[in-house]
Amino acid sequence: MNALLLSAMWMSFSGFGVAQGQTVEDSGQDQVVEGFTEPIRKLDMIPPEPGIIDSLTVHEGSQVKKDELIGSLDCEVQQASLDIARGNAANHGRLDSATAERDIRRWRLSKLQTLRVEGNANEEEVARVASELAVAEANIAAALEQRSADTLEIAHISAMIERRMLRSPFNGVVTRVFHEEKEFIGNNSPILTIMQLDKLRVTFTVPTAQIARLKVGQSVPLTFPNSGQKAAGKIEFISPVSEAESDTVRVKVLLENPQEKYRCGVRCALNLARIP
Repeated sequence: MNALLLSAMWMSFSGFGVAQGQTVEDSGQDQVVEGFTEPIRKLDMIPPEPGIIDSLTVHEGSQVKKDELIGSLDCEVQQASLDIARGNAANHGRLDSATAERDIRRWRLSKLQTLRVEGNANEEEVARVASELAVAEANIAAALEQRSADTLEIAHISAMIERRMLRSPFNGVVTRVFHEEKEFIGNNSPILTIMQLDKLRVTFTVPTAQIARLKVGQSVPLTFPNSGQKAAGKIEFISPVSEAESDTVRVKVLLENPQEKYRCGVRCALNLARIP
C-alpha cells in the first residue's frame, strides 16, 4: 500500500500526467505549439444567379491570374436582348423625322410672323403654327430621351452579361472543380475553389504566460514536422483576448511562399523557447 502511494506521488511531481498537445513549461525542454498551414485567401466561386455553364477553361491545378476569364454561364437570351438594344440605339429615323418636322414648322412660323406684320396673316394662324413648332420640338426631346434610354439599356444588359462571366478575383490555384460544362448550376452552388498559396497563414494557440514575448511584425522560426523543412514566419495578429477555458491566445503567423515550397494543410510547429 505504501509502495503504491509513493509511486503515485512520484508520477505527480515528475509531470508524467501533462496532457498531450499542451506546452511543456520546463527550462530543460522545448516549448512547442502546433497549427496547420492555411491559404492566405480561399474562395468558393458561386455565380450570382443560376444558369447553365457555357464554358470552363480551367481544371484542378490550373494557375489563374486576377481578373482572368476562366468560364461563363450561358448568355444566349441576354445577348439577343443586347443586339436588340444596340439596334434601337443605332436607329436615327425618329430623331431625323422630328428634326425635319421642327425645321419646317420653324420656317412656316417665320414666314407667318412676317406676313402678320404686313397684315397678310391673322393671329390665329401664327398661334397654330407656333403650337405645331412646340410639338415638333417636344418630339425631338422625346427622341433624344429614347436614345439615352437605349444607351442605358445597352449598359444594363452588358452588366447582366458580365455578371455571368467567371473571373478569378486574385492570383491563385484552382484546387477543386465541382461541375463541368453544360451542367446547370443552382443557387449557392459552387463551381470551383481557388486558393492563393503564395502566402500561407498558421494559427497557433499560445499560452497566455508566453504571449508577452511576442509582437506583431516579429519574425519567428517555424518547422514542419512531416517534411523536416524550416522557415521564418512573421507574426500578423495577436488576439487581445485570452481564451478563458484554455488560458491561451490566438496568434496568426504569415509565411511567404512565392514558389509554393511549403504545402498547405500540413502541421507547422512554433518553438517558443527559440524566440529571443
